[in-house]
Amino acid sequence: MQNSVAKHYLWALGEGIKGCKPGDLIAGRYLVKRDRLLVDTQPEQLPEQPEEIPSVVTPYLRLFTYQLHVPQVYGLVSSQRSKLSGDIWLLENVPILKVTESLMPELADSWKGAAAMRQLNWLWQIAQLWQPCIAQGVASTLLTPELLRVEGQLVRFLELQPDRKPPNLSQLGKLWQQWLEDAHPAIANFLRQLCQQMVAGQVRNGEQLMGQLDKALAKCGRFYDRHVEIATGTDVGRARAHNEDACYPPSGTVFSGKPGSSACAIVCDGIGGQDGGEIASEEAIAVLREKLEQMPLHQANWDPLSLTSKLQRAACAANDKIAGRNDSEHRQGRQRMGTTLVMALAHIHELYVAHVGDSRAYWITRTGCYQVTLDDDVACREVRLGYSLYRDALEQVAAGALIQALGISSSNTLHPTVQRFPVDEDCVLLLCSDGLSDKDRVEECWEAEILPILDGSINVAKARDRLIEIANTRNGHDNVTVALIHCQAHLRDEGNTLTELSVAPLDTPPEPIIDTDELPTDLTDPTTLGDGNNSQAKTQLLQPEKSKSSFSLLLKIVFLLGLGGVFAYFFIPPVGRAIDTAGESIFGKGGLINVGSTPQKIVESVPPPVKSLETGSFIEIKSSAGGELGKEGDRLDLRVAMGELTVKGTVPAGSVLQVTNKQLTPQGNWLELKVCSIPEIVRANSPKPNSNKDFSTVSKPAVNRSPAVATPSPSPTVKPTVEVGIAKLPAGEIGWIQEQAALSKVVSNPTPNPNQQGKCVVNSDSNPNAN
Repeated sequence: MQNSVAKHYLWALGEGIKGCKPGDLIAGRYLVKRDRLLVDTQPEQLPEQPEEIPSVVTPYLRLFTYQLHVPQVYGLVSSQRSKLSGDIWLLENVPILKVTESLMPELADSWKGAAAMRQLNWLWQIAQLWQPCIAQGVASTLLTPELLRVEGQLVRFLELQPDRKPPNLSQLGKLWQQWLEDAHPAIANFLRQLCQQMVAGQVRNGEQLMGQLDKALAKCGRFYDRHVEIATGTDVGRARAHNEDACYPPSGTVFSGKPGSSACAIVCDGIGGQDGGEIASEEAIAVLREKLEQMPLHQANWDPLSLTSKLQRAACAANDKIAGRNDSEHRQGRQRMGTTLVMALAHIHELYVAHVGDSRAYWITRTGCYQVTLDDDVACREVRLGYSLYRDALEQVAAGALIQALGISSSNTLHPTVQRFPVDEDCVLLLCSDGLSDKDRVEECWEAEILPILDGSINVAKARDRLIEIANTRNGHDNVTVALIHCQAHLRDEGNTLTELSVAPLDTPPEPIIDTDELPTDLTDPTTLGDGNNSQAKTQLLQPEKSKSSFSLLLKIVFLLGLGGVFAYFFIPPVGRAIDTAGESIFGKGGLINVGSTPQKIVESVPPPVKSLETGSFIEIKSSAGGELGKEGDRLDLRVAMGELTVKGTVPAGSVLQVTNKQLTPQGNWLELKVCSIPEIVRANSPKPNSNKDFSTVSKPAVNRSPAVATPSPSPTVKPTVEVGIAKLPAGEIGWIQEQAALSKVVSNPTPNPNQQGKCVVNSDSNPNAN
């Protein structure tokens, strides 16, 4: 019992904890060990849950996707029940050393003496968290050293610090400058340049910051020797007649080699209760293997964003292959076969993890075991939307129903999650179906069964067999599939004598006026563009100065001629009448060009395609070729939250929206858009959308498997049930969409109209989440 209690250390927030001292037992179950650090003595009991979620804890729920770094709300101790001066909020997954019952060290304290790649890895994780924290109004956490704790190579938050005023990257750069003195000599120069860029405002967002750190990590990673071992296995289990799981490499085999396309493991769990789950699993693996073989995975072609996108597309291709087979065989509803997916790929210095469904990935290091994937089920969706605490969400009847899986519907509604992890020490990645992960079996056994791999006292094949045995004996209700990836990373001897790494400064002018697509290849490289040592770049950028005098003379002539024309029009009546007559004959009174006897509309110039959208910019949705507003195919479907399948509502063609937030996620860039105005022809028929806290469209779990997929309504062409009855959003509403999906339907960046219904104005101090 004592060991069980020791696993439930909690961190307390709120006024109520201030009057408590070590040894106190709060609400009859929470033992105070030291300042704000508690132990739950009754972890088998559900903690008190709030009737409504207050704004103070909403950021924790919204950042549930980043559970590797952000603690989660465990429960509440209300002042009414505890008789304390105020409420206490309890956080779990907090950076606490259970052996010593103390907090993990601050990043600033662990910084000195850390390896170069470890220091870069910590900064990279902070950069990855910058935009999500900005979106939730808690980026001040990243500027508060005592809240930044480290557990091995992992950065973890003690708690979230609300923003009084939105911080900027310049402030983050100033914090990092305090660590320059103790930076590893190999990266000191790079870090000094990077901080200068941040303080000067040249690095504008988290995406650029991650890009610079990625370059440095890649260079550091070249000085490591890396080796990968993979063992996979699948078993029918104790309760099933046949095995719907599948894995790659084939069950019972062991791979040993370098990172690359062959250093890949895949686990698929066919959807139980639906005919052909094992076929779907095999189909998915076949497609994914084919796509991986087509990817040029070598160091010269390393591009993390491109590879992330390719892995997402590979998952979508597997989905379409299974969905196409479902359609061709006229499978509908629960007859449609499907599968979950969790896949890992070792490439250069990183691990990539792709995920759909509820098969999981766990990352095991010498410091702990961490679940890195989040189940695509109803319970997790409730938390990410900010509707419920996780432990409360698990109590719902349909908590385990999947909201997405491969093969059930079109890839247009599929959102595979792809994460990547720089590896600077030995680690093990466990992929498994829920036959093992159910009932917290991995959390129970990782220390005894998986951790010894890192010490060399057990190999991956033996550990695989033990995990399958544990799944069958302690769970036994389902098929079980396991893949173990042992990644070894050792700094070469010559790497210790490396004097210095340096990445050229990023040149980001305040108002870029050069289209890099039109420049020679050598000038588009950020390491050369604008570099003071590159005379060719300066010469080409200043070349228009040669014709400055002749151009200026031409402008003067045109100005004088125009001024004379205006004078003649207003003060010489015959000339004015002649100009009016000529204008009507050319353009007509209705703005038409008269060509012969057939009037034609003036052809507007086609605006250049928009390549990216920044926060504060305004966009207009394209109308159809015939100019018809509100046409079905010309619209944006906005989601209720970033990364969600649920459609909040649709915005028709001709509408103007403002980008109120931009966030980089493992799935790519997501935009938060506010509707500024909609066309008059559409506005009258646009009902106000209802609340999205409605799970009536989620199917109950299938009787033969739990969790089950929330299946779409049956039809030959499957559409997700969440899109039934989508309302047109009125002005002032806010929703999310992937940037890539928005770009294909954006015609221009219009000038905002101050009289728009949504009252959209550019204001950096405004709250982007306010309607």
